[in-house]
Amino acid sequence: MKIVCVCGMGLGSSVIAKINLEQVLTKLGVDAQVETTDLGSVRSTKADYYVTTRELADNMPEEVKDSTIVLTNFVRKEEMADVFTAKWGKA
Repeated sequence: MKIVCVCGMGLGSSVIAKINLEQVLTKLGVDAQVETTDLGSVRSTKADYYVTTRELADNMPEEVKDSTIVLTNFVRKEEMADVFTAKWGKA
């Protein structure tokens, strides 16, 4: 599975999200490749899921909105774990 963390420039908060998400997914036993990108490059970055914040969610391209997971922020690992546990039923 491929998950792409999306932020405005693809270099700051998405990198933090990638690091935290990799740790959370490992703990949940989910095997995934996690990458980063900027909002402008989402259309050319194919993934199973895209992860972004509420501030950017409305700007995600329509064609990826169904596979977009919206988080409050990229720092709270507990929130990430809750969201992904609810999505995949792993704990």
